[in-house]
Amino acid sequence: MIPIYQPYLPKESIEYAQEALNSGWISSRGKYVQLATDKLSDYIASDYVILTNSGTAATHMVTRCLKKFHPEVKRILVPSACYVAPYNVIEYDNNNWNVCAIDLNEFTWNMDIDNYSIRDGDAIFVVHNLGNIVNVPELKRKHNCPIIEDNCEGFFGGYDKYASGTESLCSALSFFGNKNVTTGEGGAFVTRDKDVYDYANHIHNQAQTEERYVHDDVGYNYRMTNIQAALLLGQLENYDYILENKMRVFERYSNNLKDVEGINLQEKEENTEHSMWMFGVRFHNTVGYDRAKRFFDERGIDTRPMFYSFKKHSHLKHIRGMDQVADTINKSVVVFPSYPTLLNRDIDFICSAIKEFSEILDVYN
Repeated sequence: MIPIYQPYLPKESIEYAQEALNSGWISSRGKYVQLATDKLSDYIASDYVILTNSGTAATHMVTRCLKKFHPEVKRILVPSACYVAPYNVIEYDNNNWNVCAIDLNEFTWNMDIDNYSIRDGDAIFVVHNLGNIVNVPELKRKHNCPIIEDNCEGFFGGYDKYASGTESLCSALSFFGNKNVTTGEGGAFVTRDKDVYDYANHIHNQAQTEERYVHDDVGYNYRMTNIQAALLLGQLENYDYILENKMRVFERYSNNLKDVEGINLQEKEENTEHSMWMFGVRFHNTVGYDRAKRFFDERGIDTRPMFYSFKKHSHLKHIRGMDQVADTINKSVVVFPSYPTLLNRDIDFICSAIKEFSEILDVYN
């Protein structure tokens, strides 16, 4: 079976992690936490980065900062389909926000907010689905409201010559096992605002004051371990190799499939760069993901469905909004293997299977 993803762990990551183990500094203290923080900060050109124990933890810190620095927010606009973490972190606290789901754009598969009327008291929660980057600087030019980002799928992506996640109030990165850069679990909080950074750094460390064991706010143990940071540093030092191979994978898929009838690929917004996290294909004729999964499983190709509408999640029934496009995309998009060491011959094999499946669907329908 060709897996949907497998991490790339260079020898440096293994050596640094072993050194961290040998040093005895296996919790959130140790030299690799600061070294990896500095290296990540350099790559995304942001002075204020906090490593966390998960992308969801970083995303929660993002919503805490929105509430702290924009208490005027009454309504938060979210995509009608994305990974569940942004919805969940809104539910963590008593924010008293109305949550409104904005349906997806049928071409980018991201929230289609261009023609949506923004009101006083609104905030936009941007999510870059599959790593297709929403142009946040352009949103800022159009809409006078706070913007936060779930950039967990966006590392390597960019907008207006900036790294994605750096032009909103604050954003979250994920280093989960299937991400472009991984620590198994892990993530990062990013901002350009010193006050936002100071507050986020405070609450991610149990909101402890300068006096040990005395705390002044609801805080969390959201810290990354030294071992995780060692794995991260080794990969960041091999950033160019990972990026080069992700580009190779996506370009080969795109070139193989560009003239295939019956499918569409995800379209980028103007002045953005896809993070090349996951490669999705939208089939014009489909009867849902289950049929696709059976077909590709039989050929030894691991796949994933596109994210489900918010209405699919039983604990989110109170959210209002439209999901017609999101539901259609979920039933027609299949996500394929895209890890950096994926062989060209495997990509070609997957593309042949995609063409075959499209032809079968055309006959079937």
